[in-house]
Amino acid sequence: MDLTLSKHSAELQQDIVDWARVSGFNAPYGVLTGSHVTKTSGRKYLSVTFGRARTLDVSVEIFNRNFILVKSSRHGGTMTFKNVVDLQEFLETL
Repeated sequence: MDLTLSKHSAELQQDIVDWARVSGFNAPYGVLTGSHVTKTSGRKYLSVTFGRARTLDVSVEIFNRNFILVKSSRHGGTMTFKNVVDLQEFLETL
């Protein structure tokens, strides 16, 4: 997986989806994607949700390539990534 090749948020979203499917993070509901708008600021963002049954739930919210939020049941809380390289390193630890 090389997320650094993704130029836009939509490409990054698709690369994360592809990685999650290949890595077996597709249970129990598969890999879900979405497009959302924040209630407070009206900013648009993309999301990818994936996991493994009974052991891991992950939600990735992509505002742009330099502001990505990750919520993980394994690590607790929300983590902020300011670049794609750090996001890729984290995802590979799951």
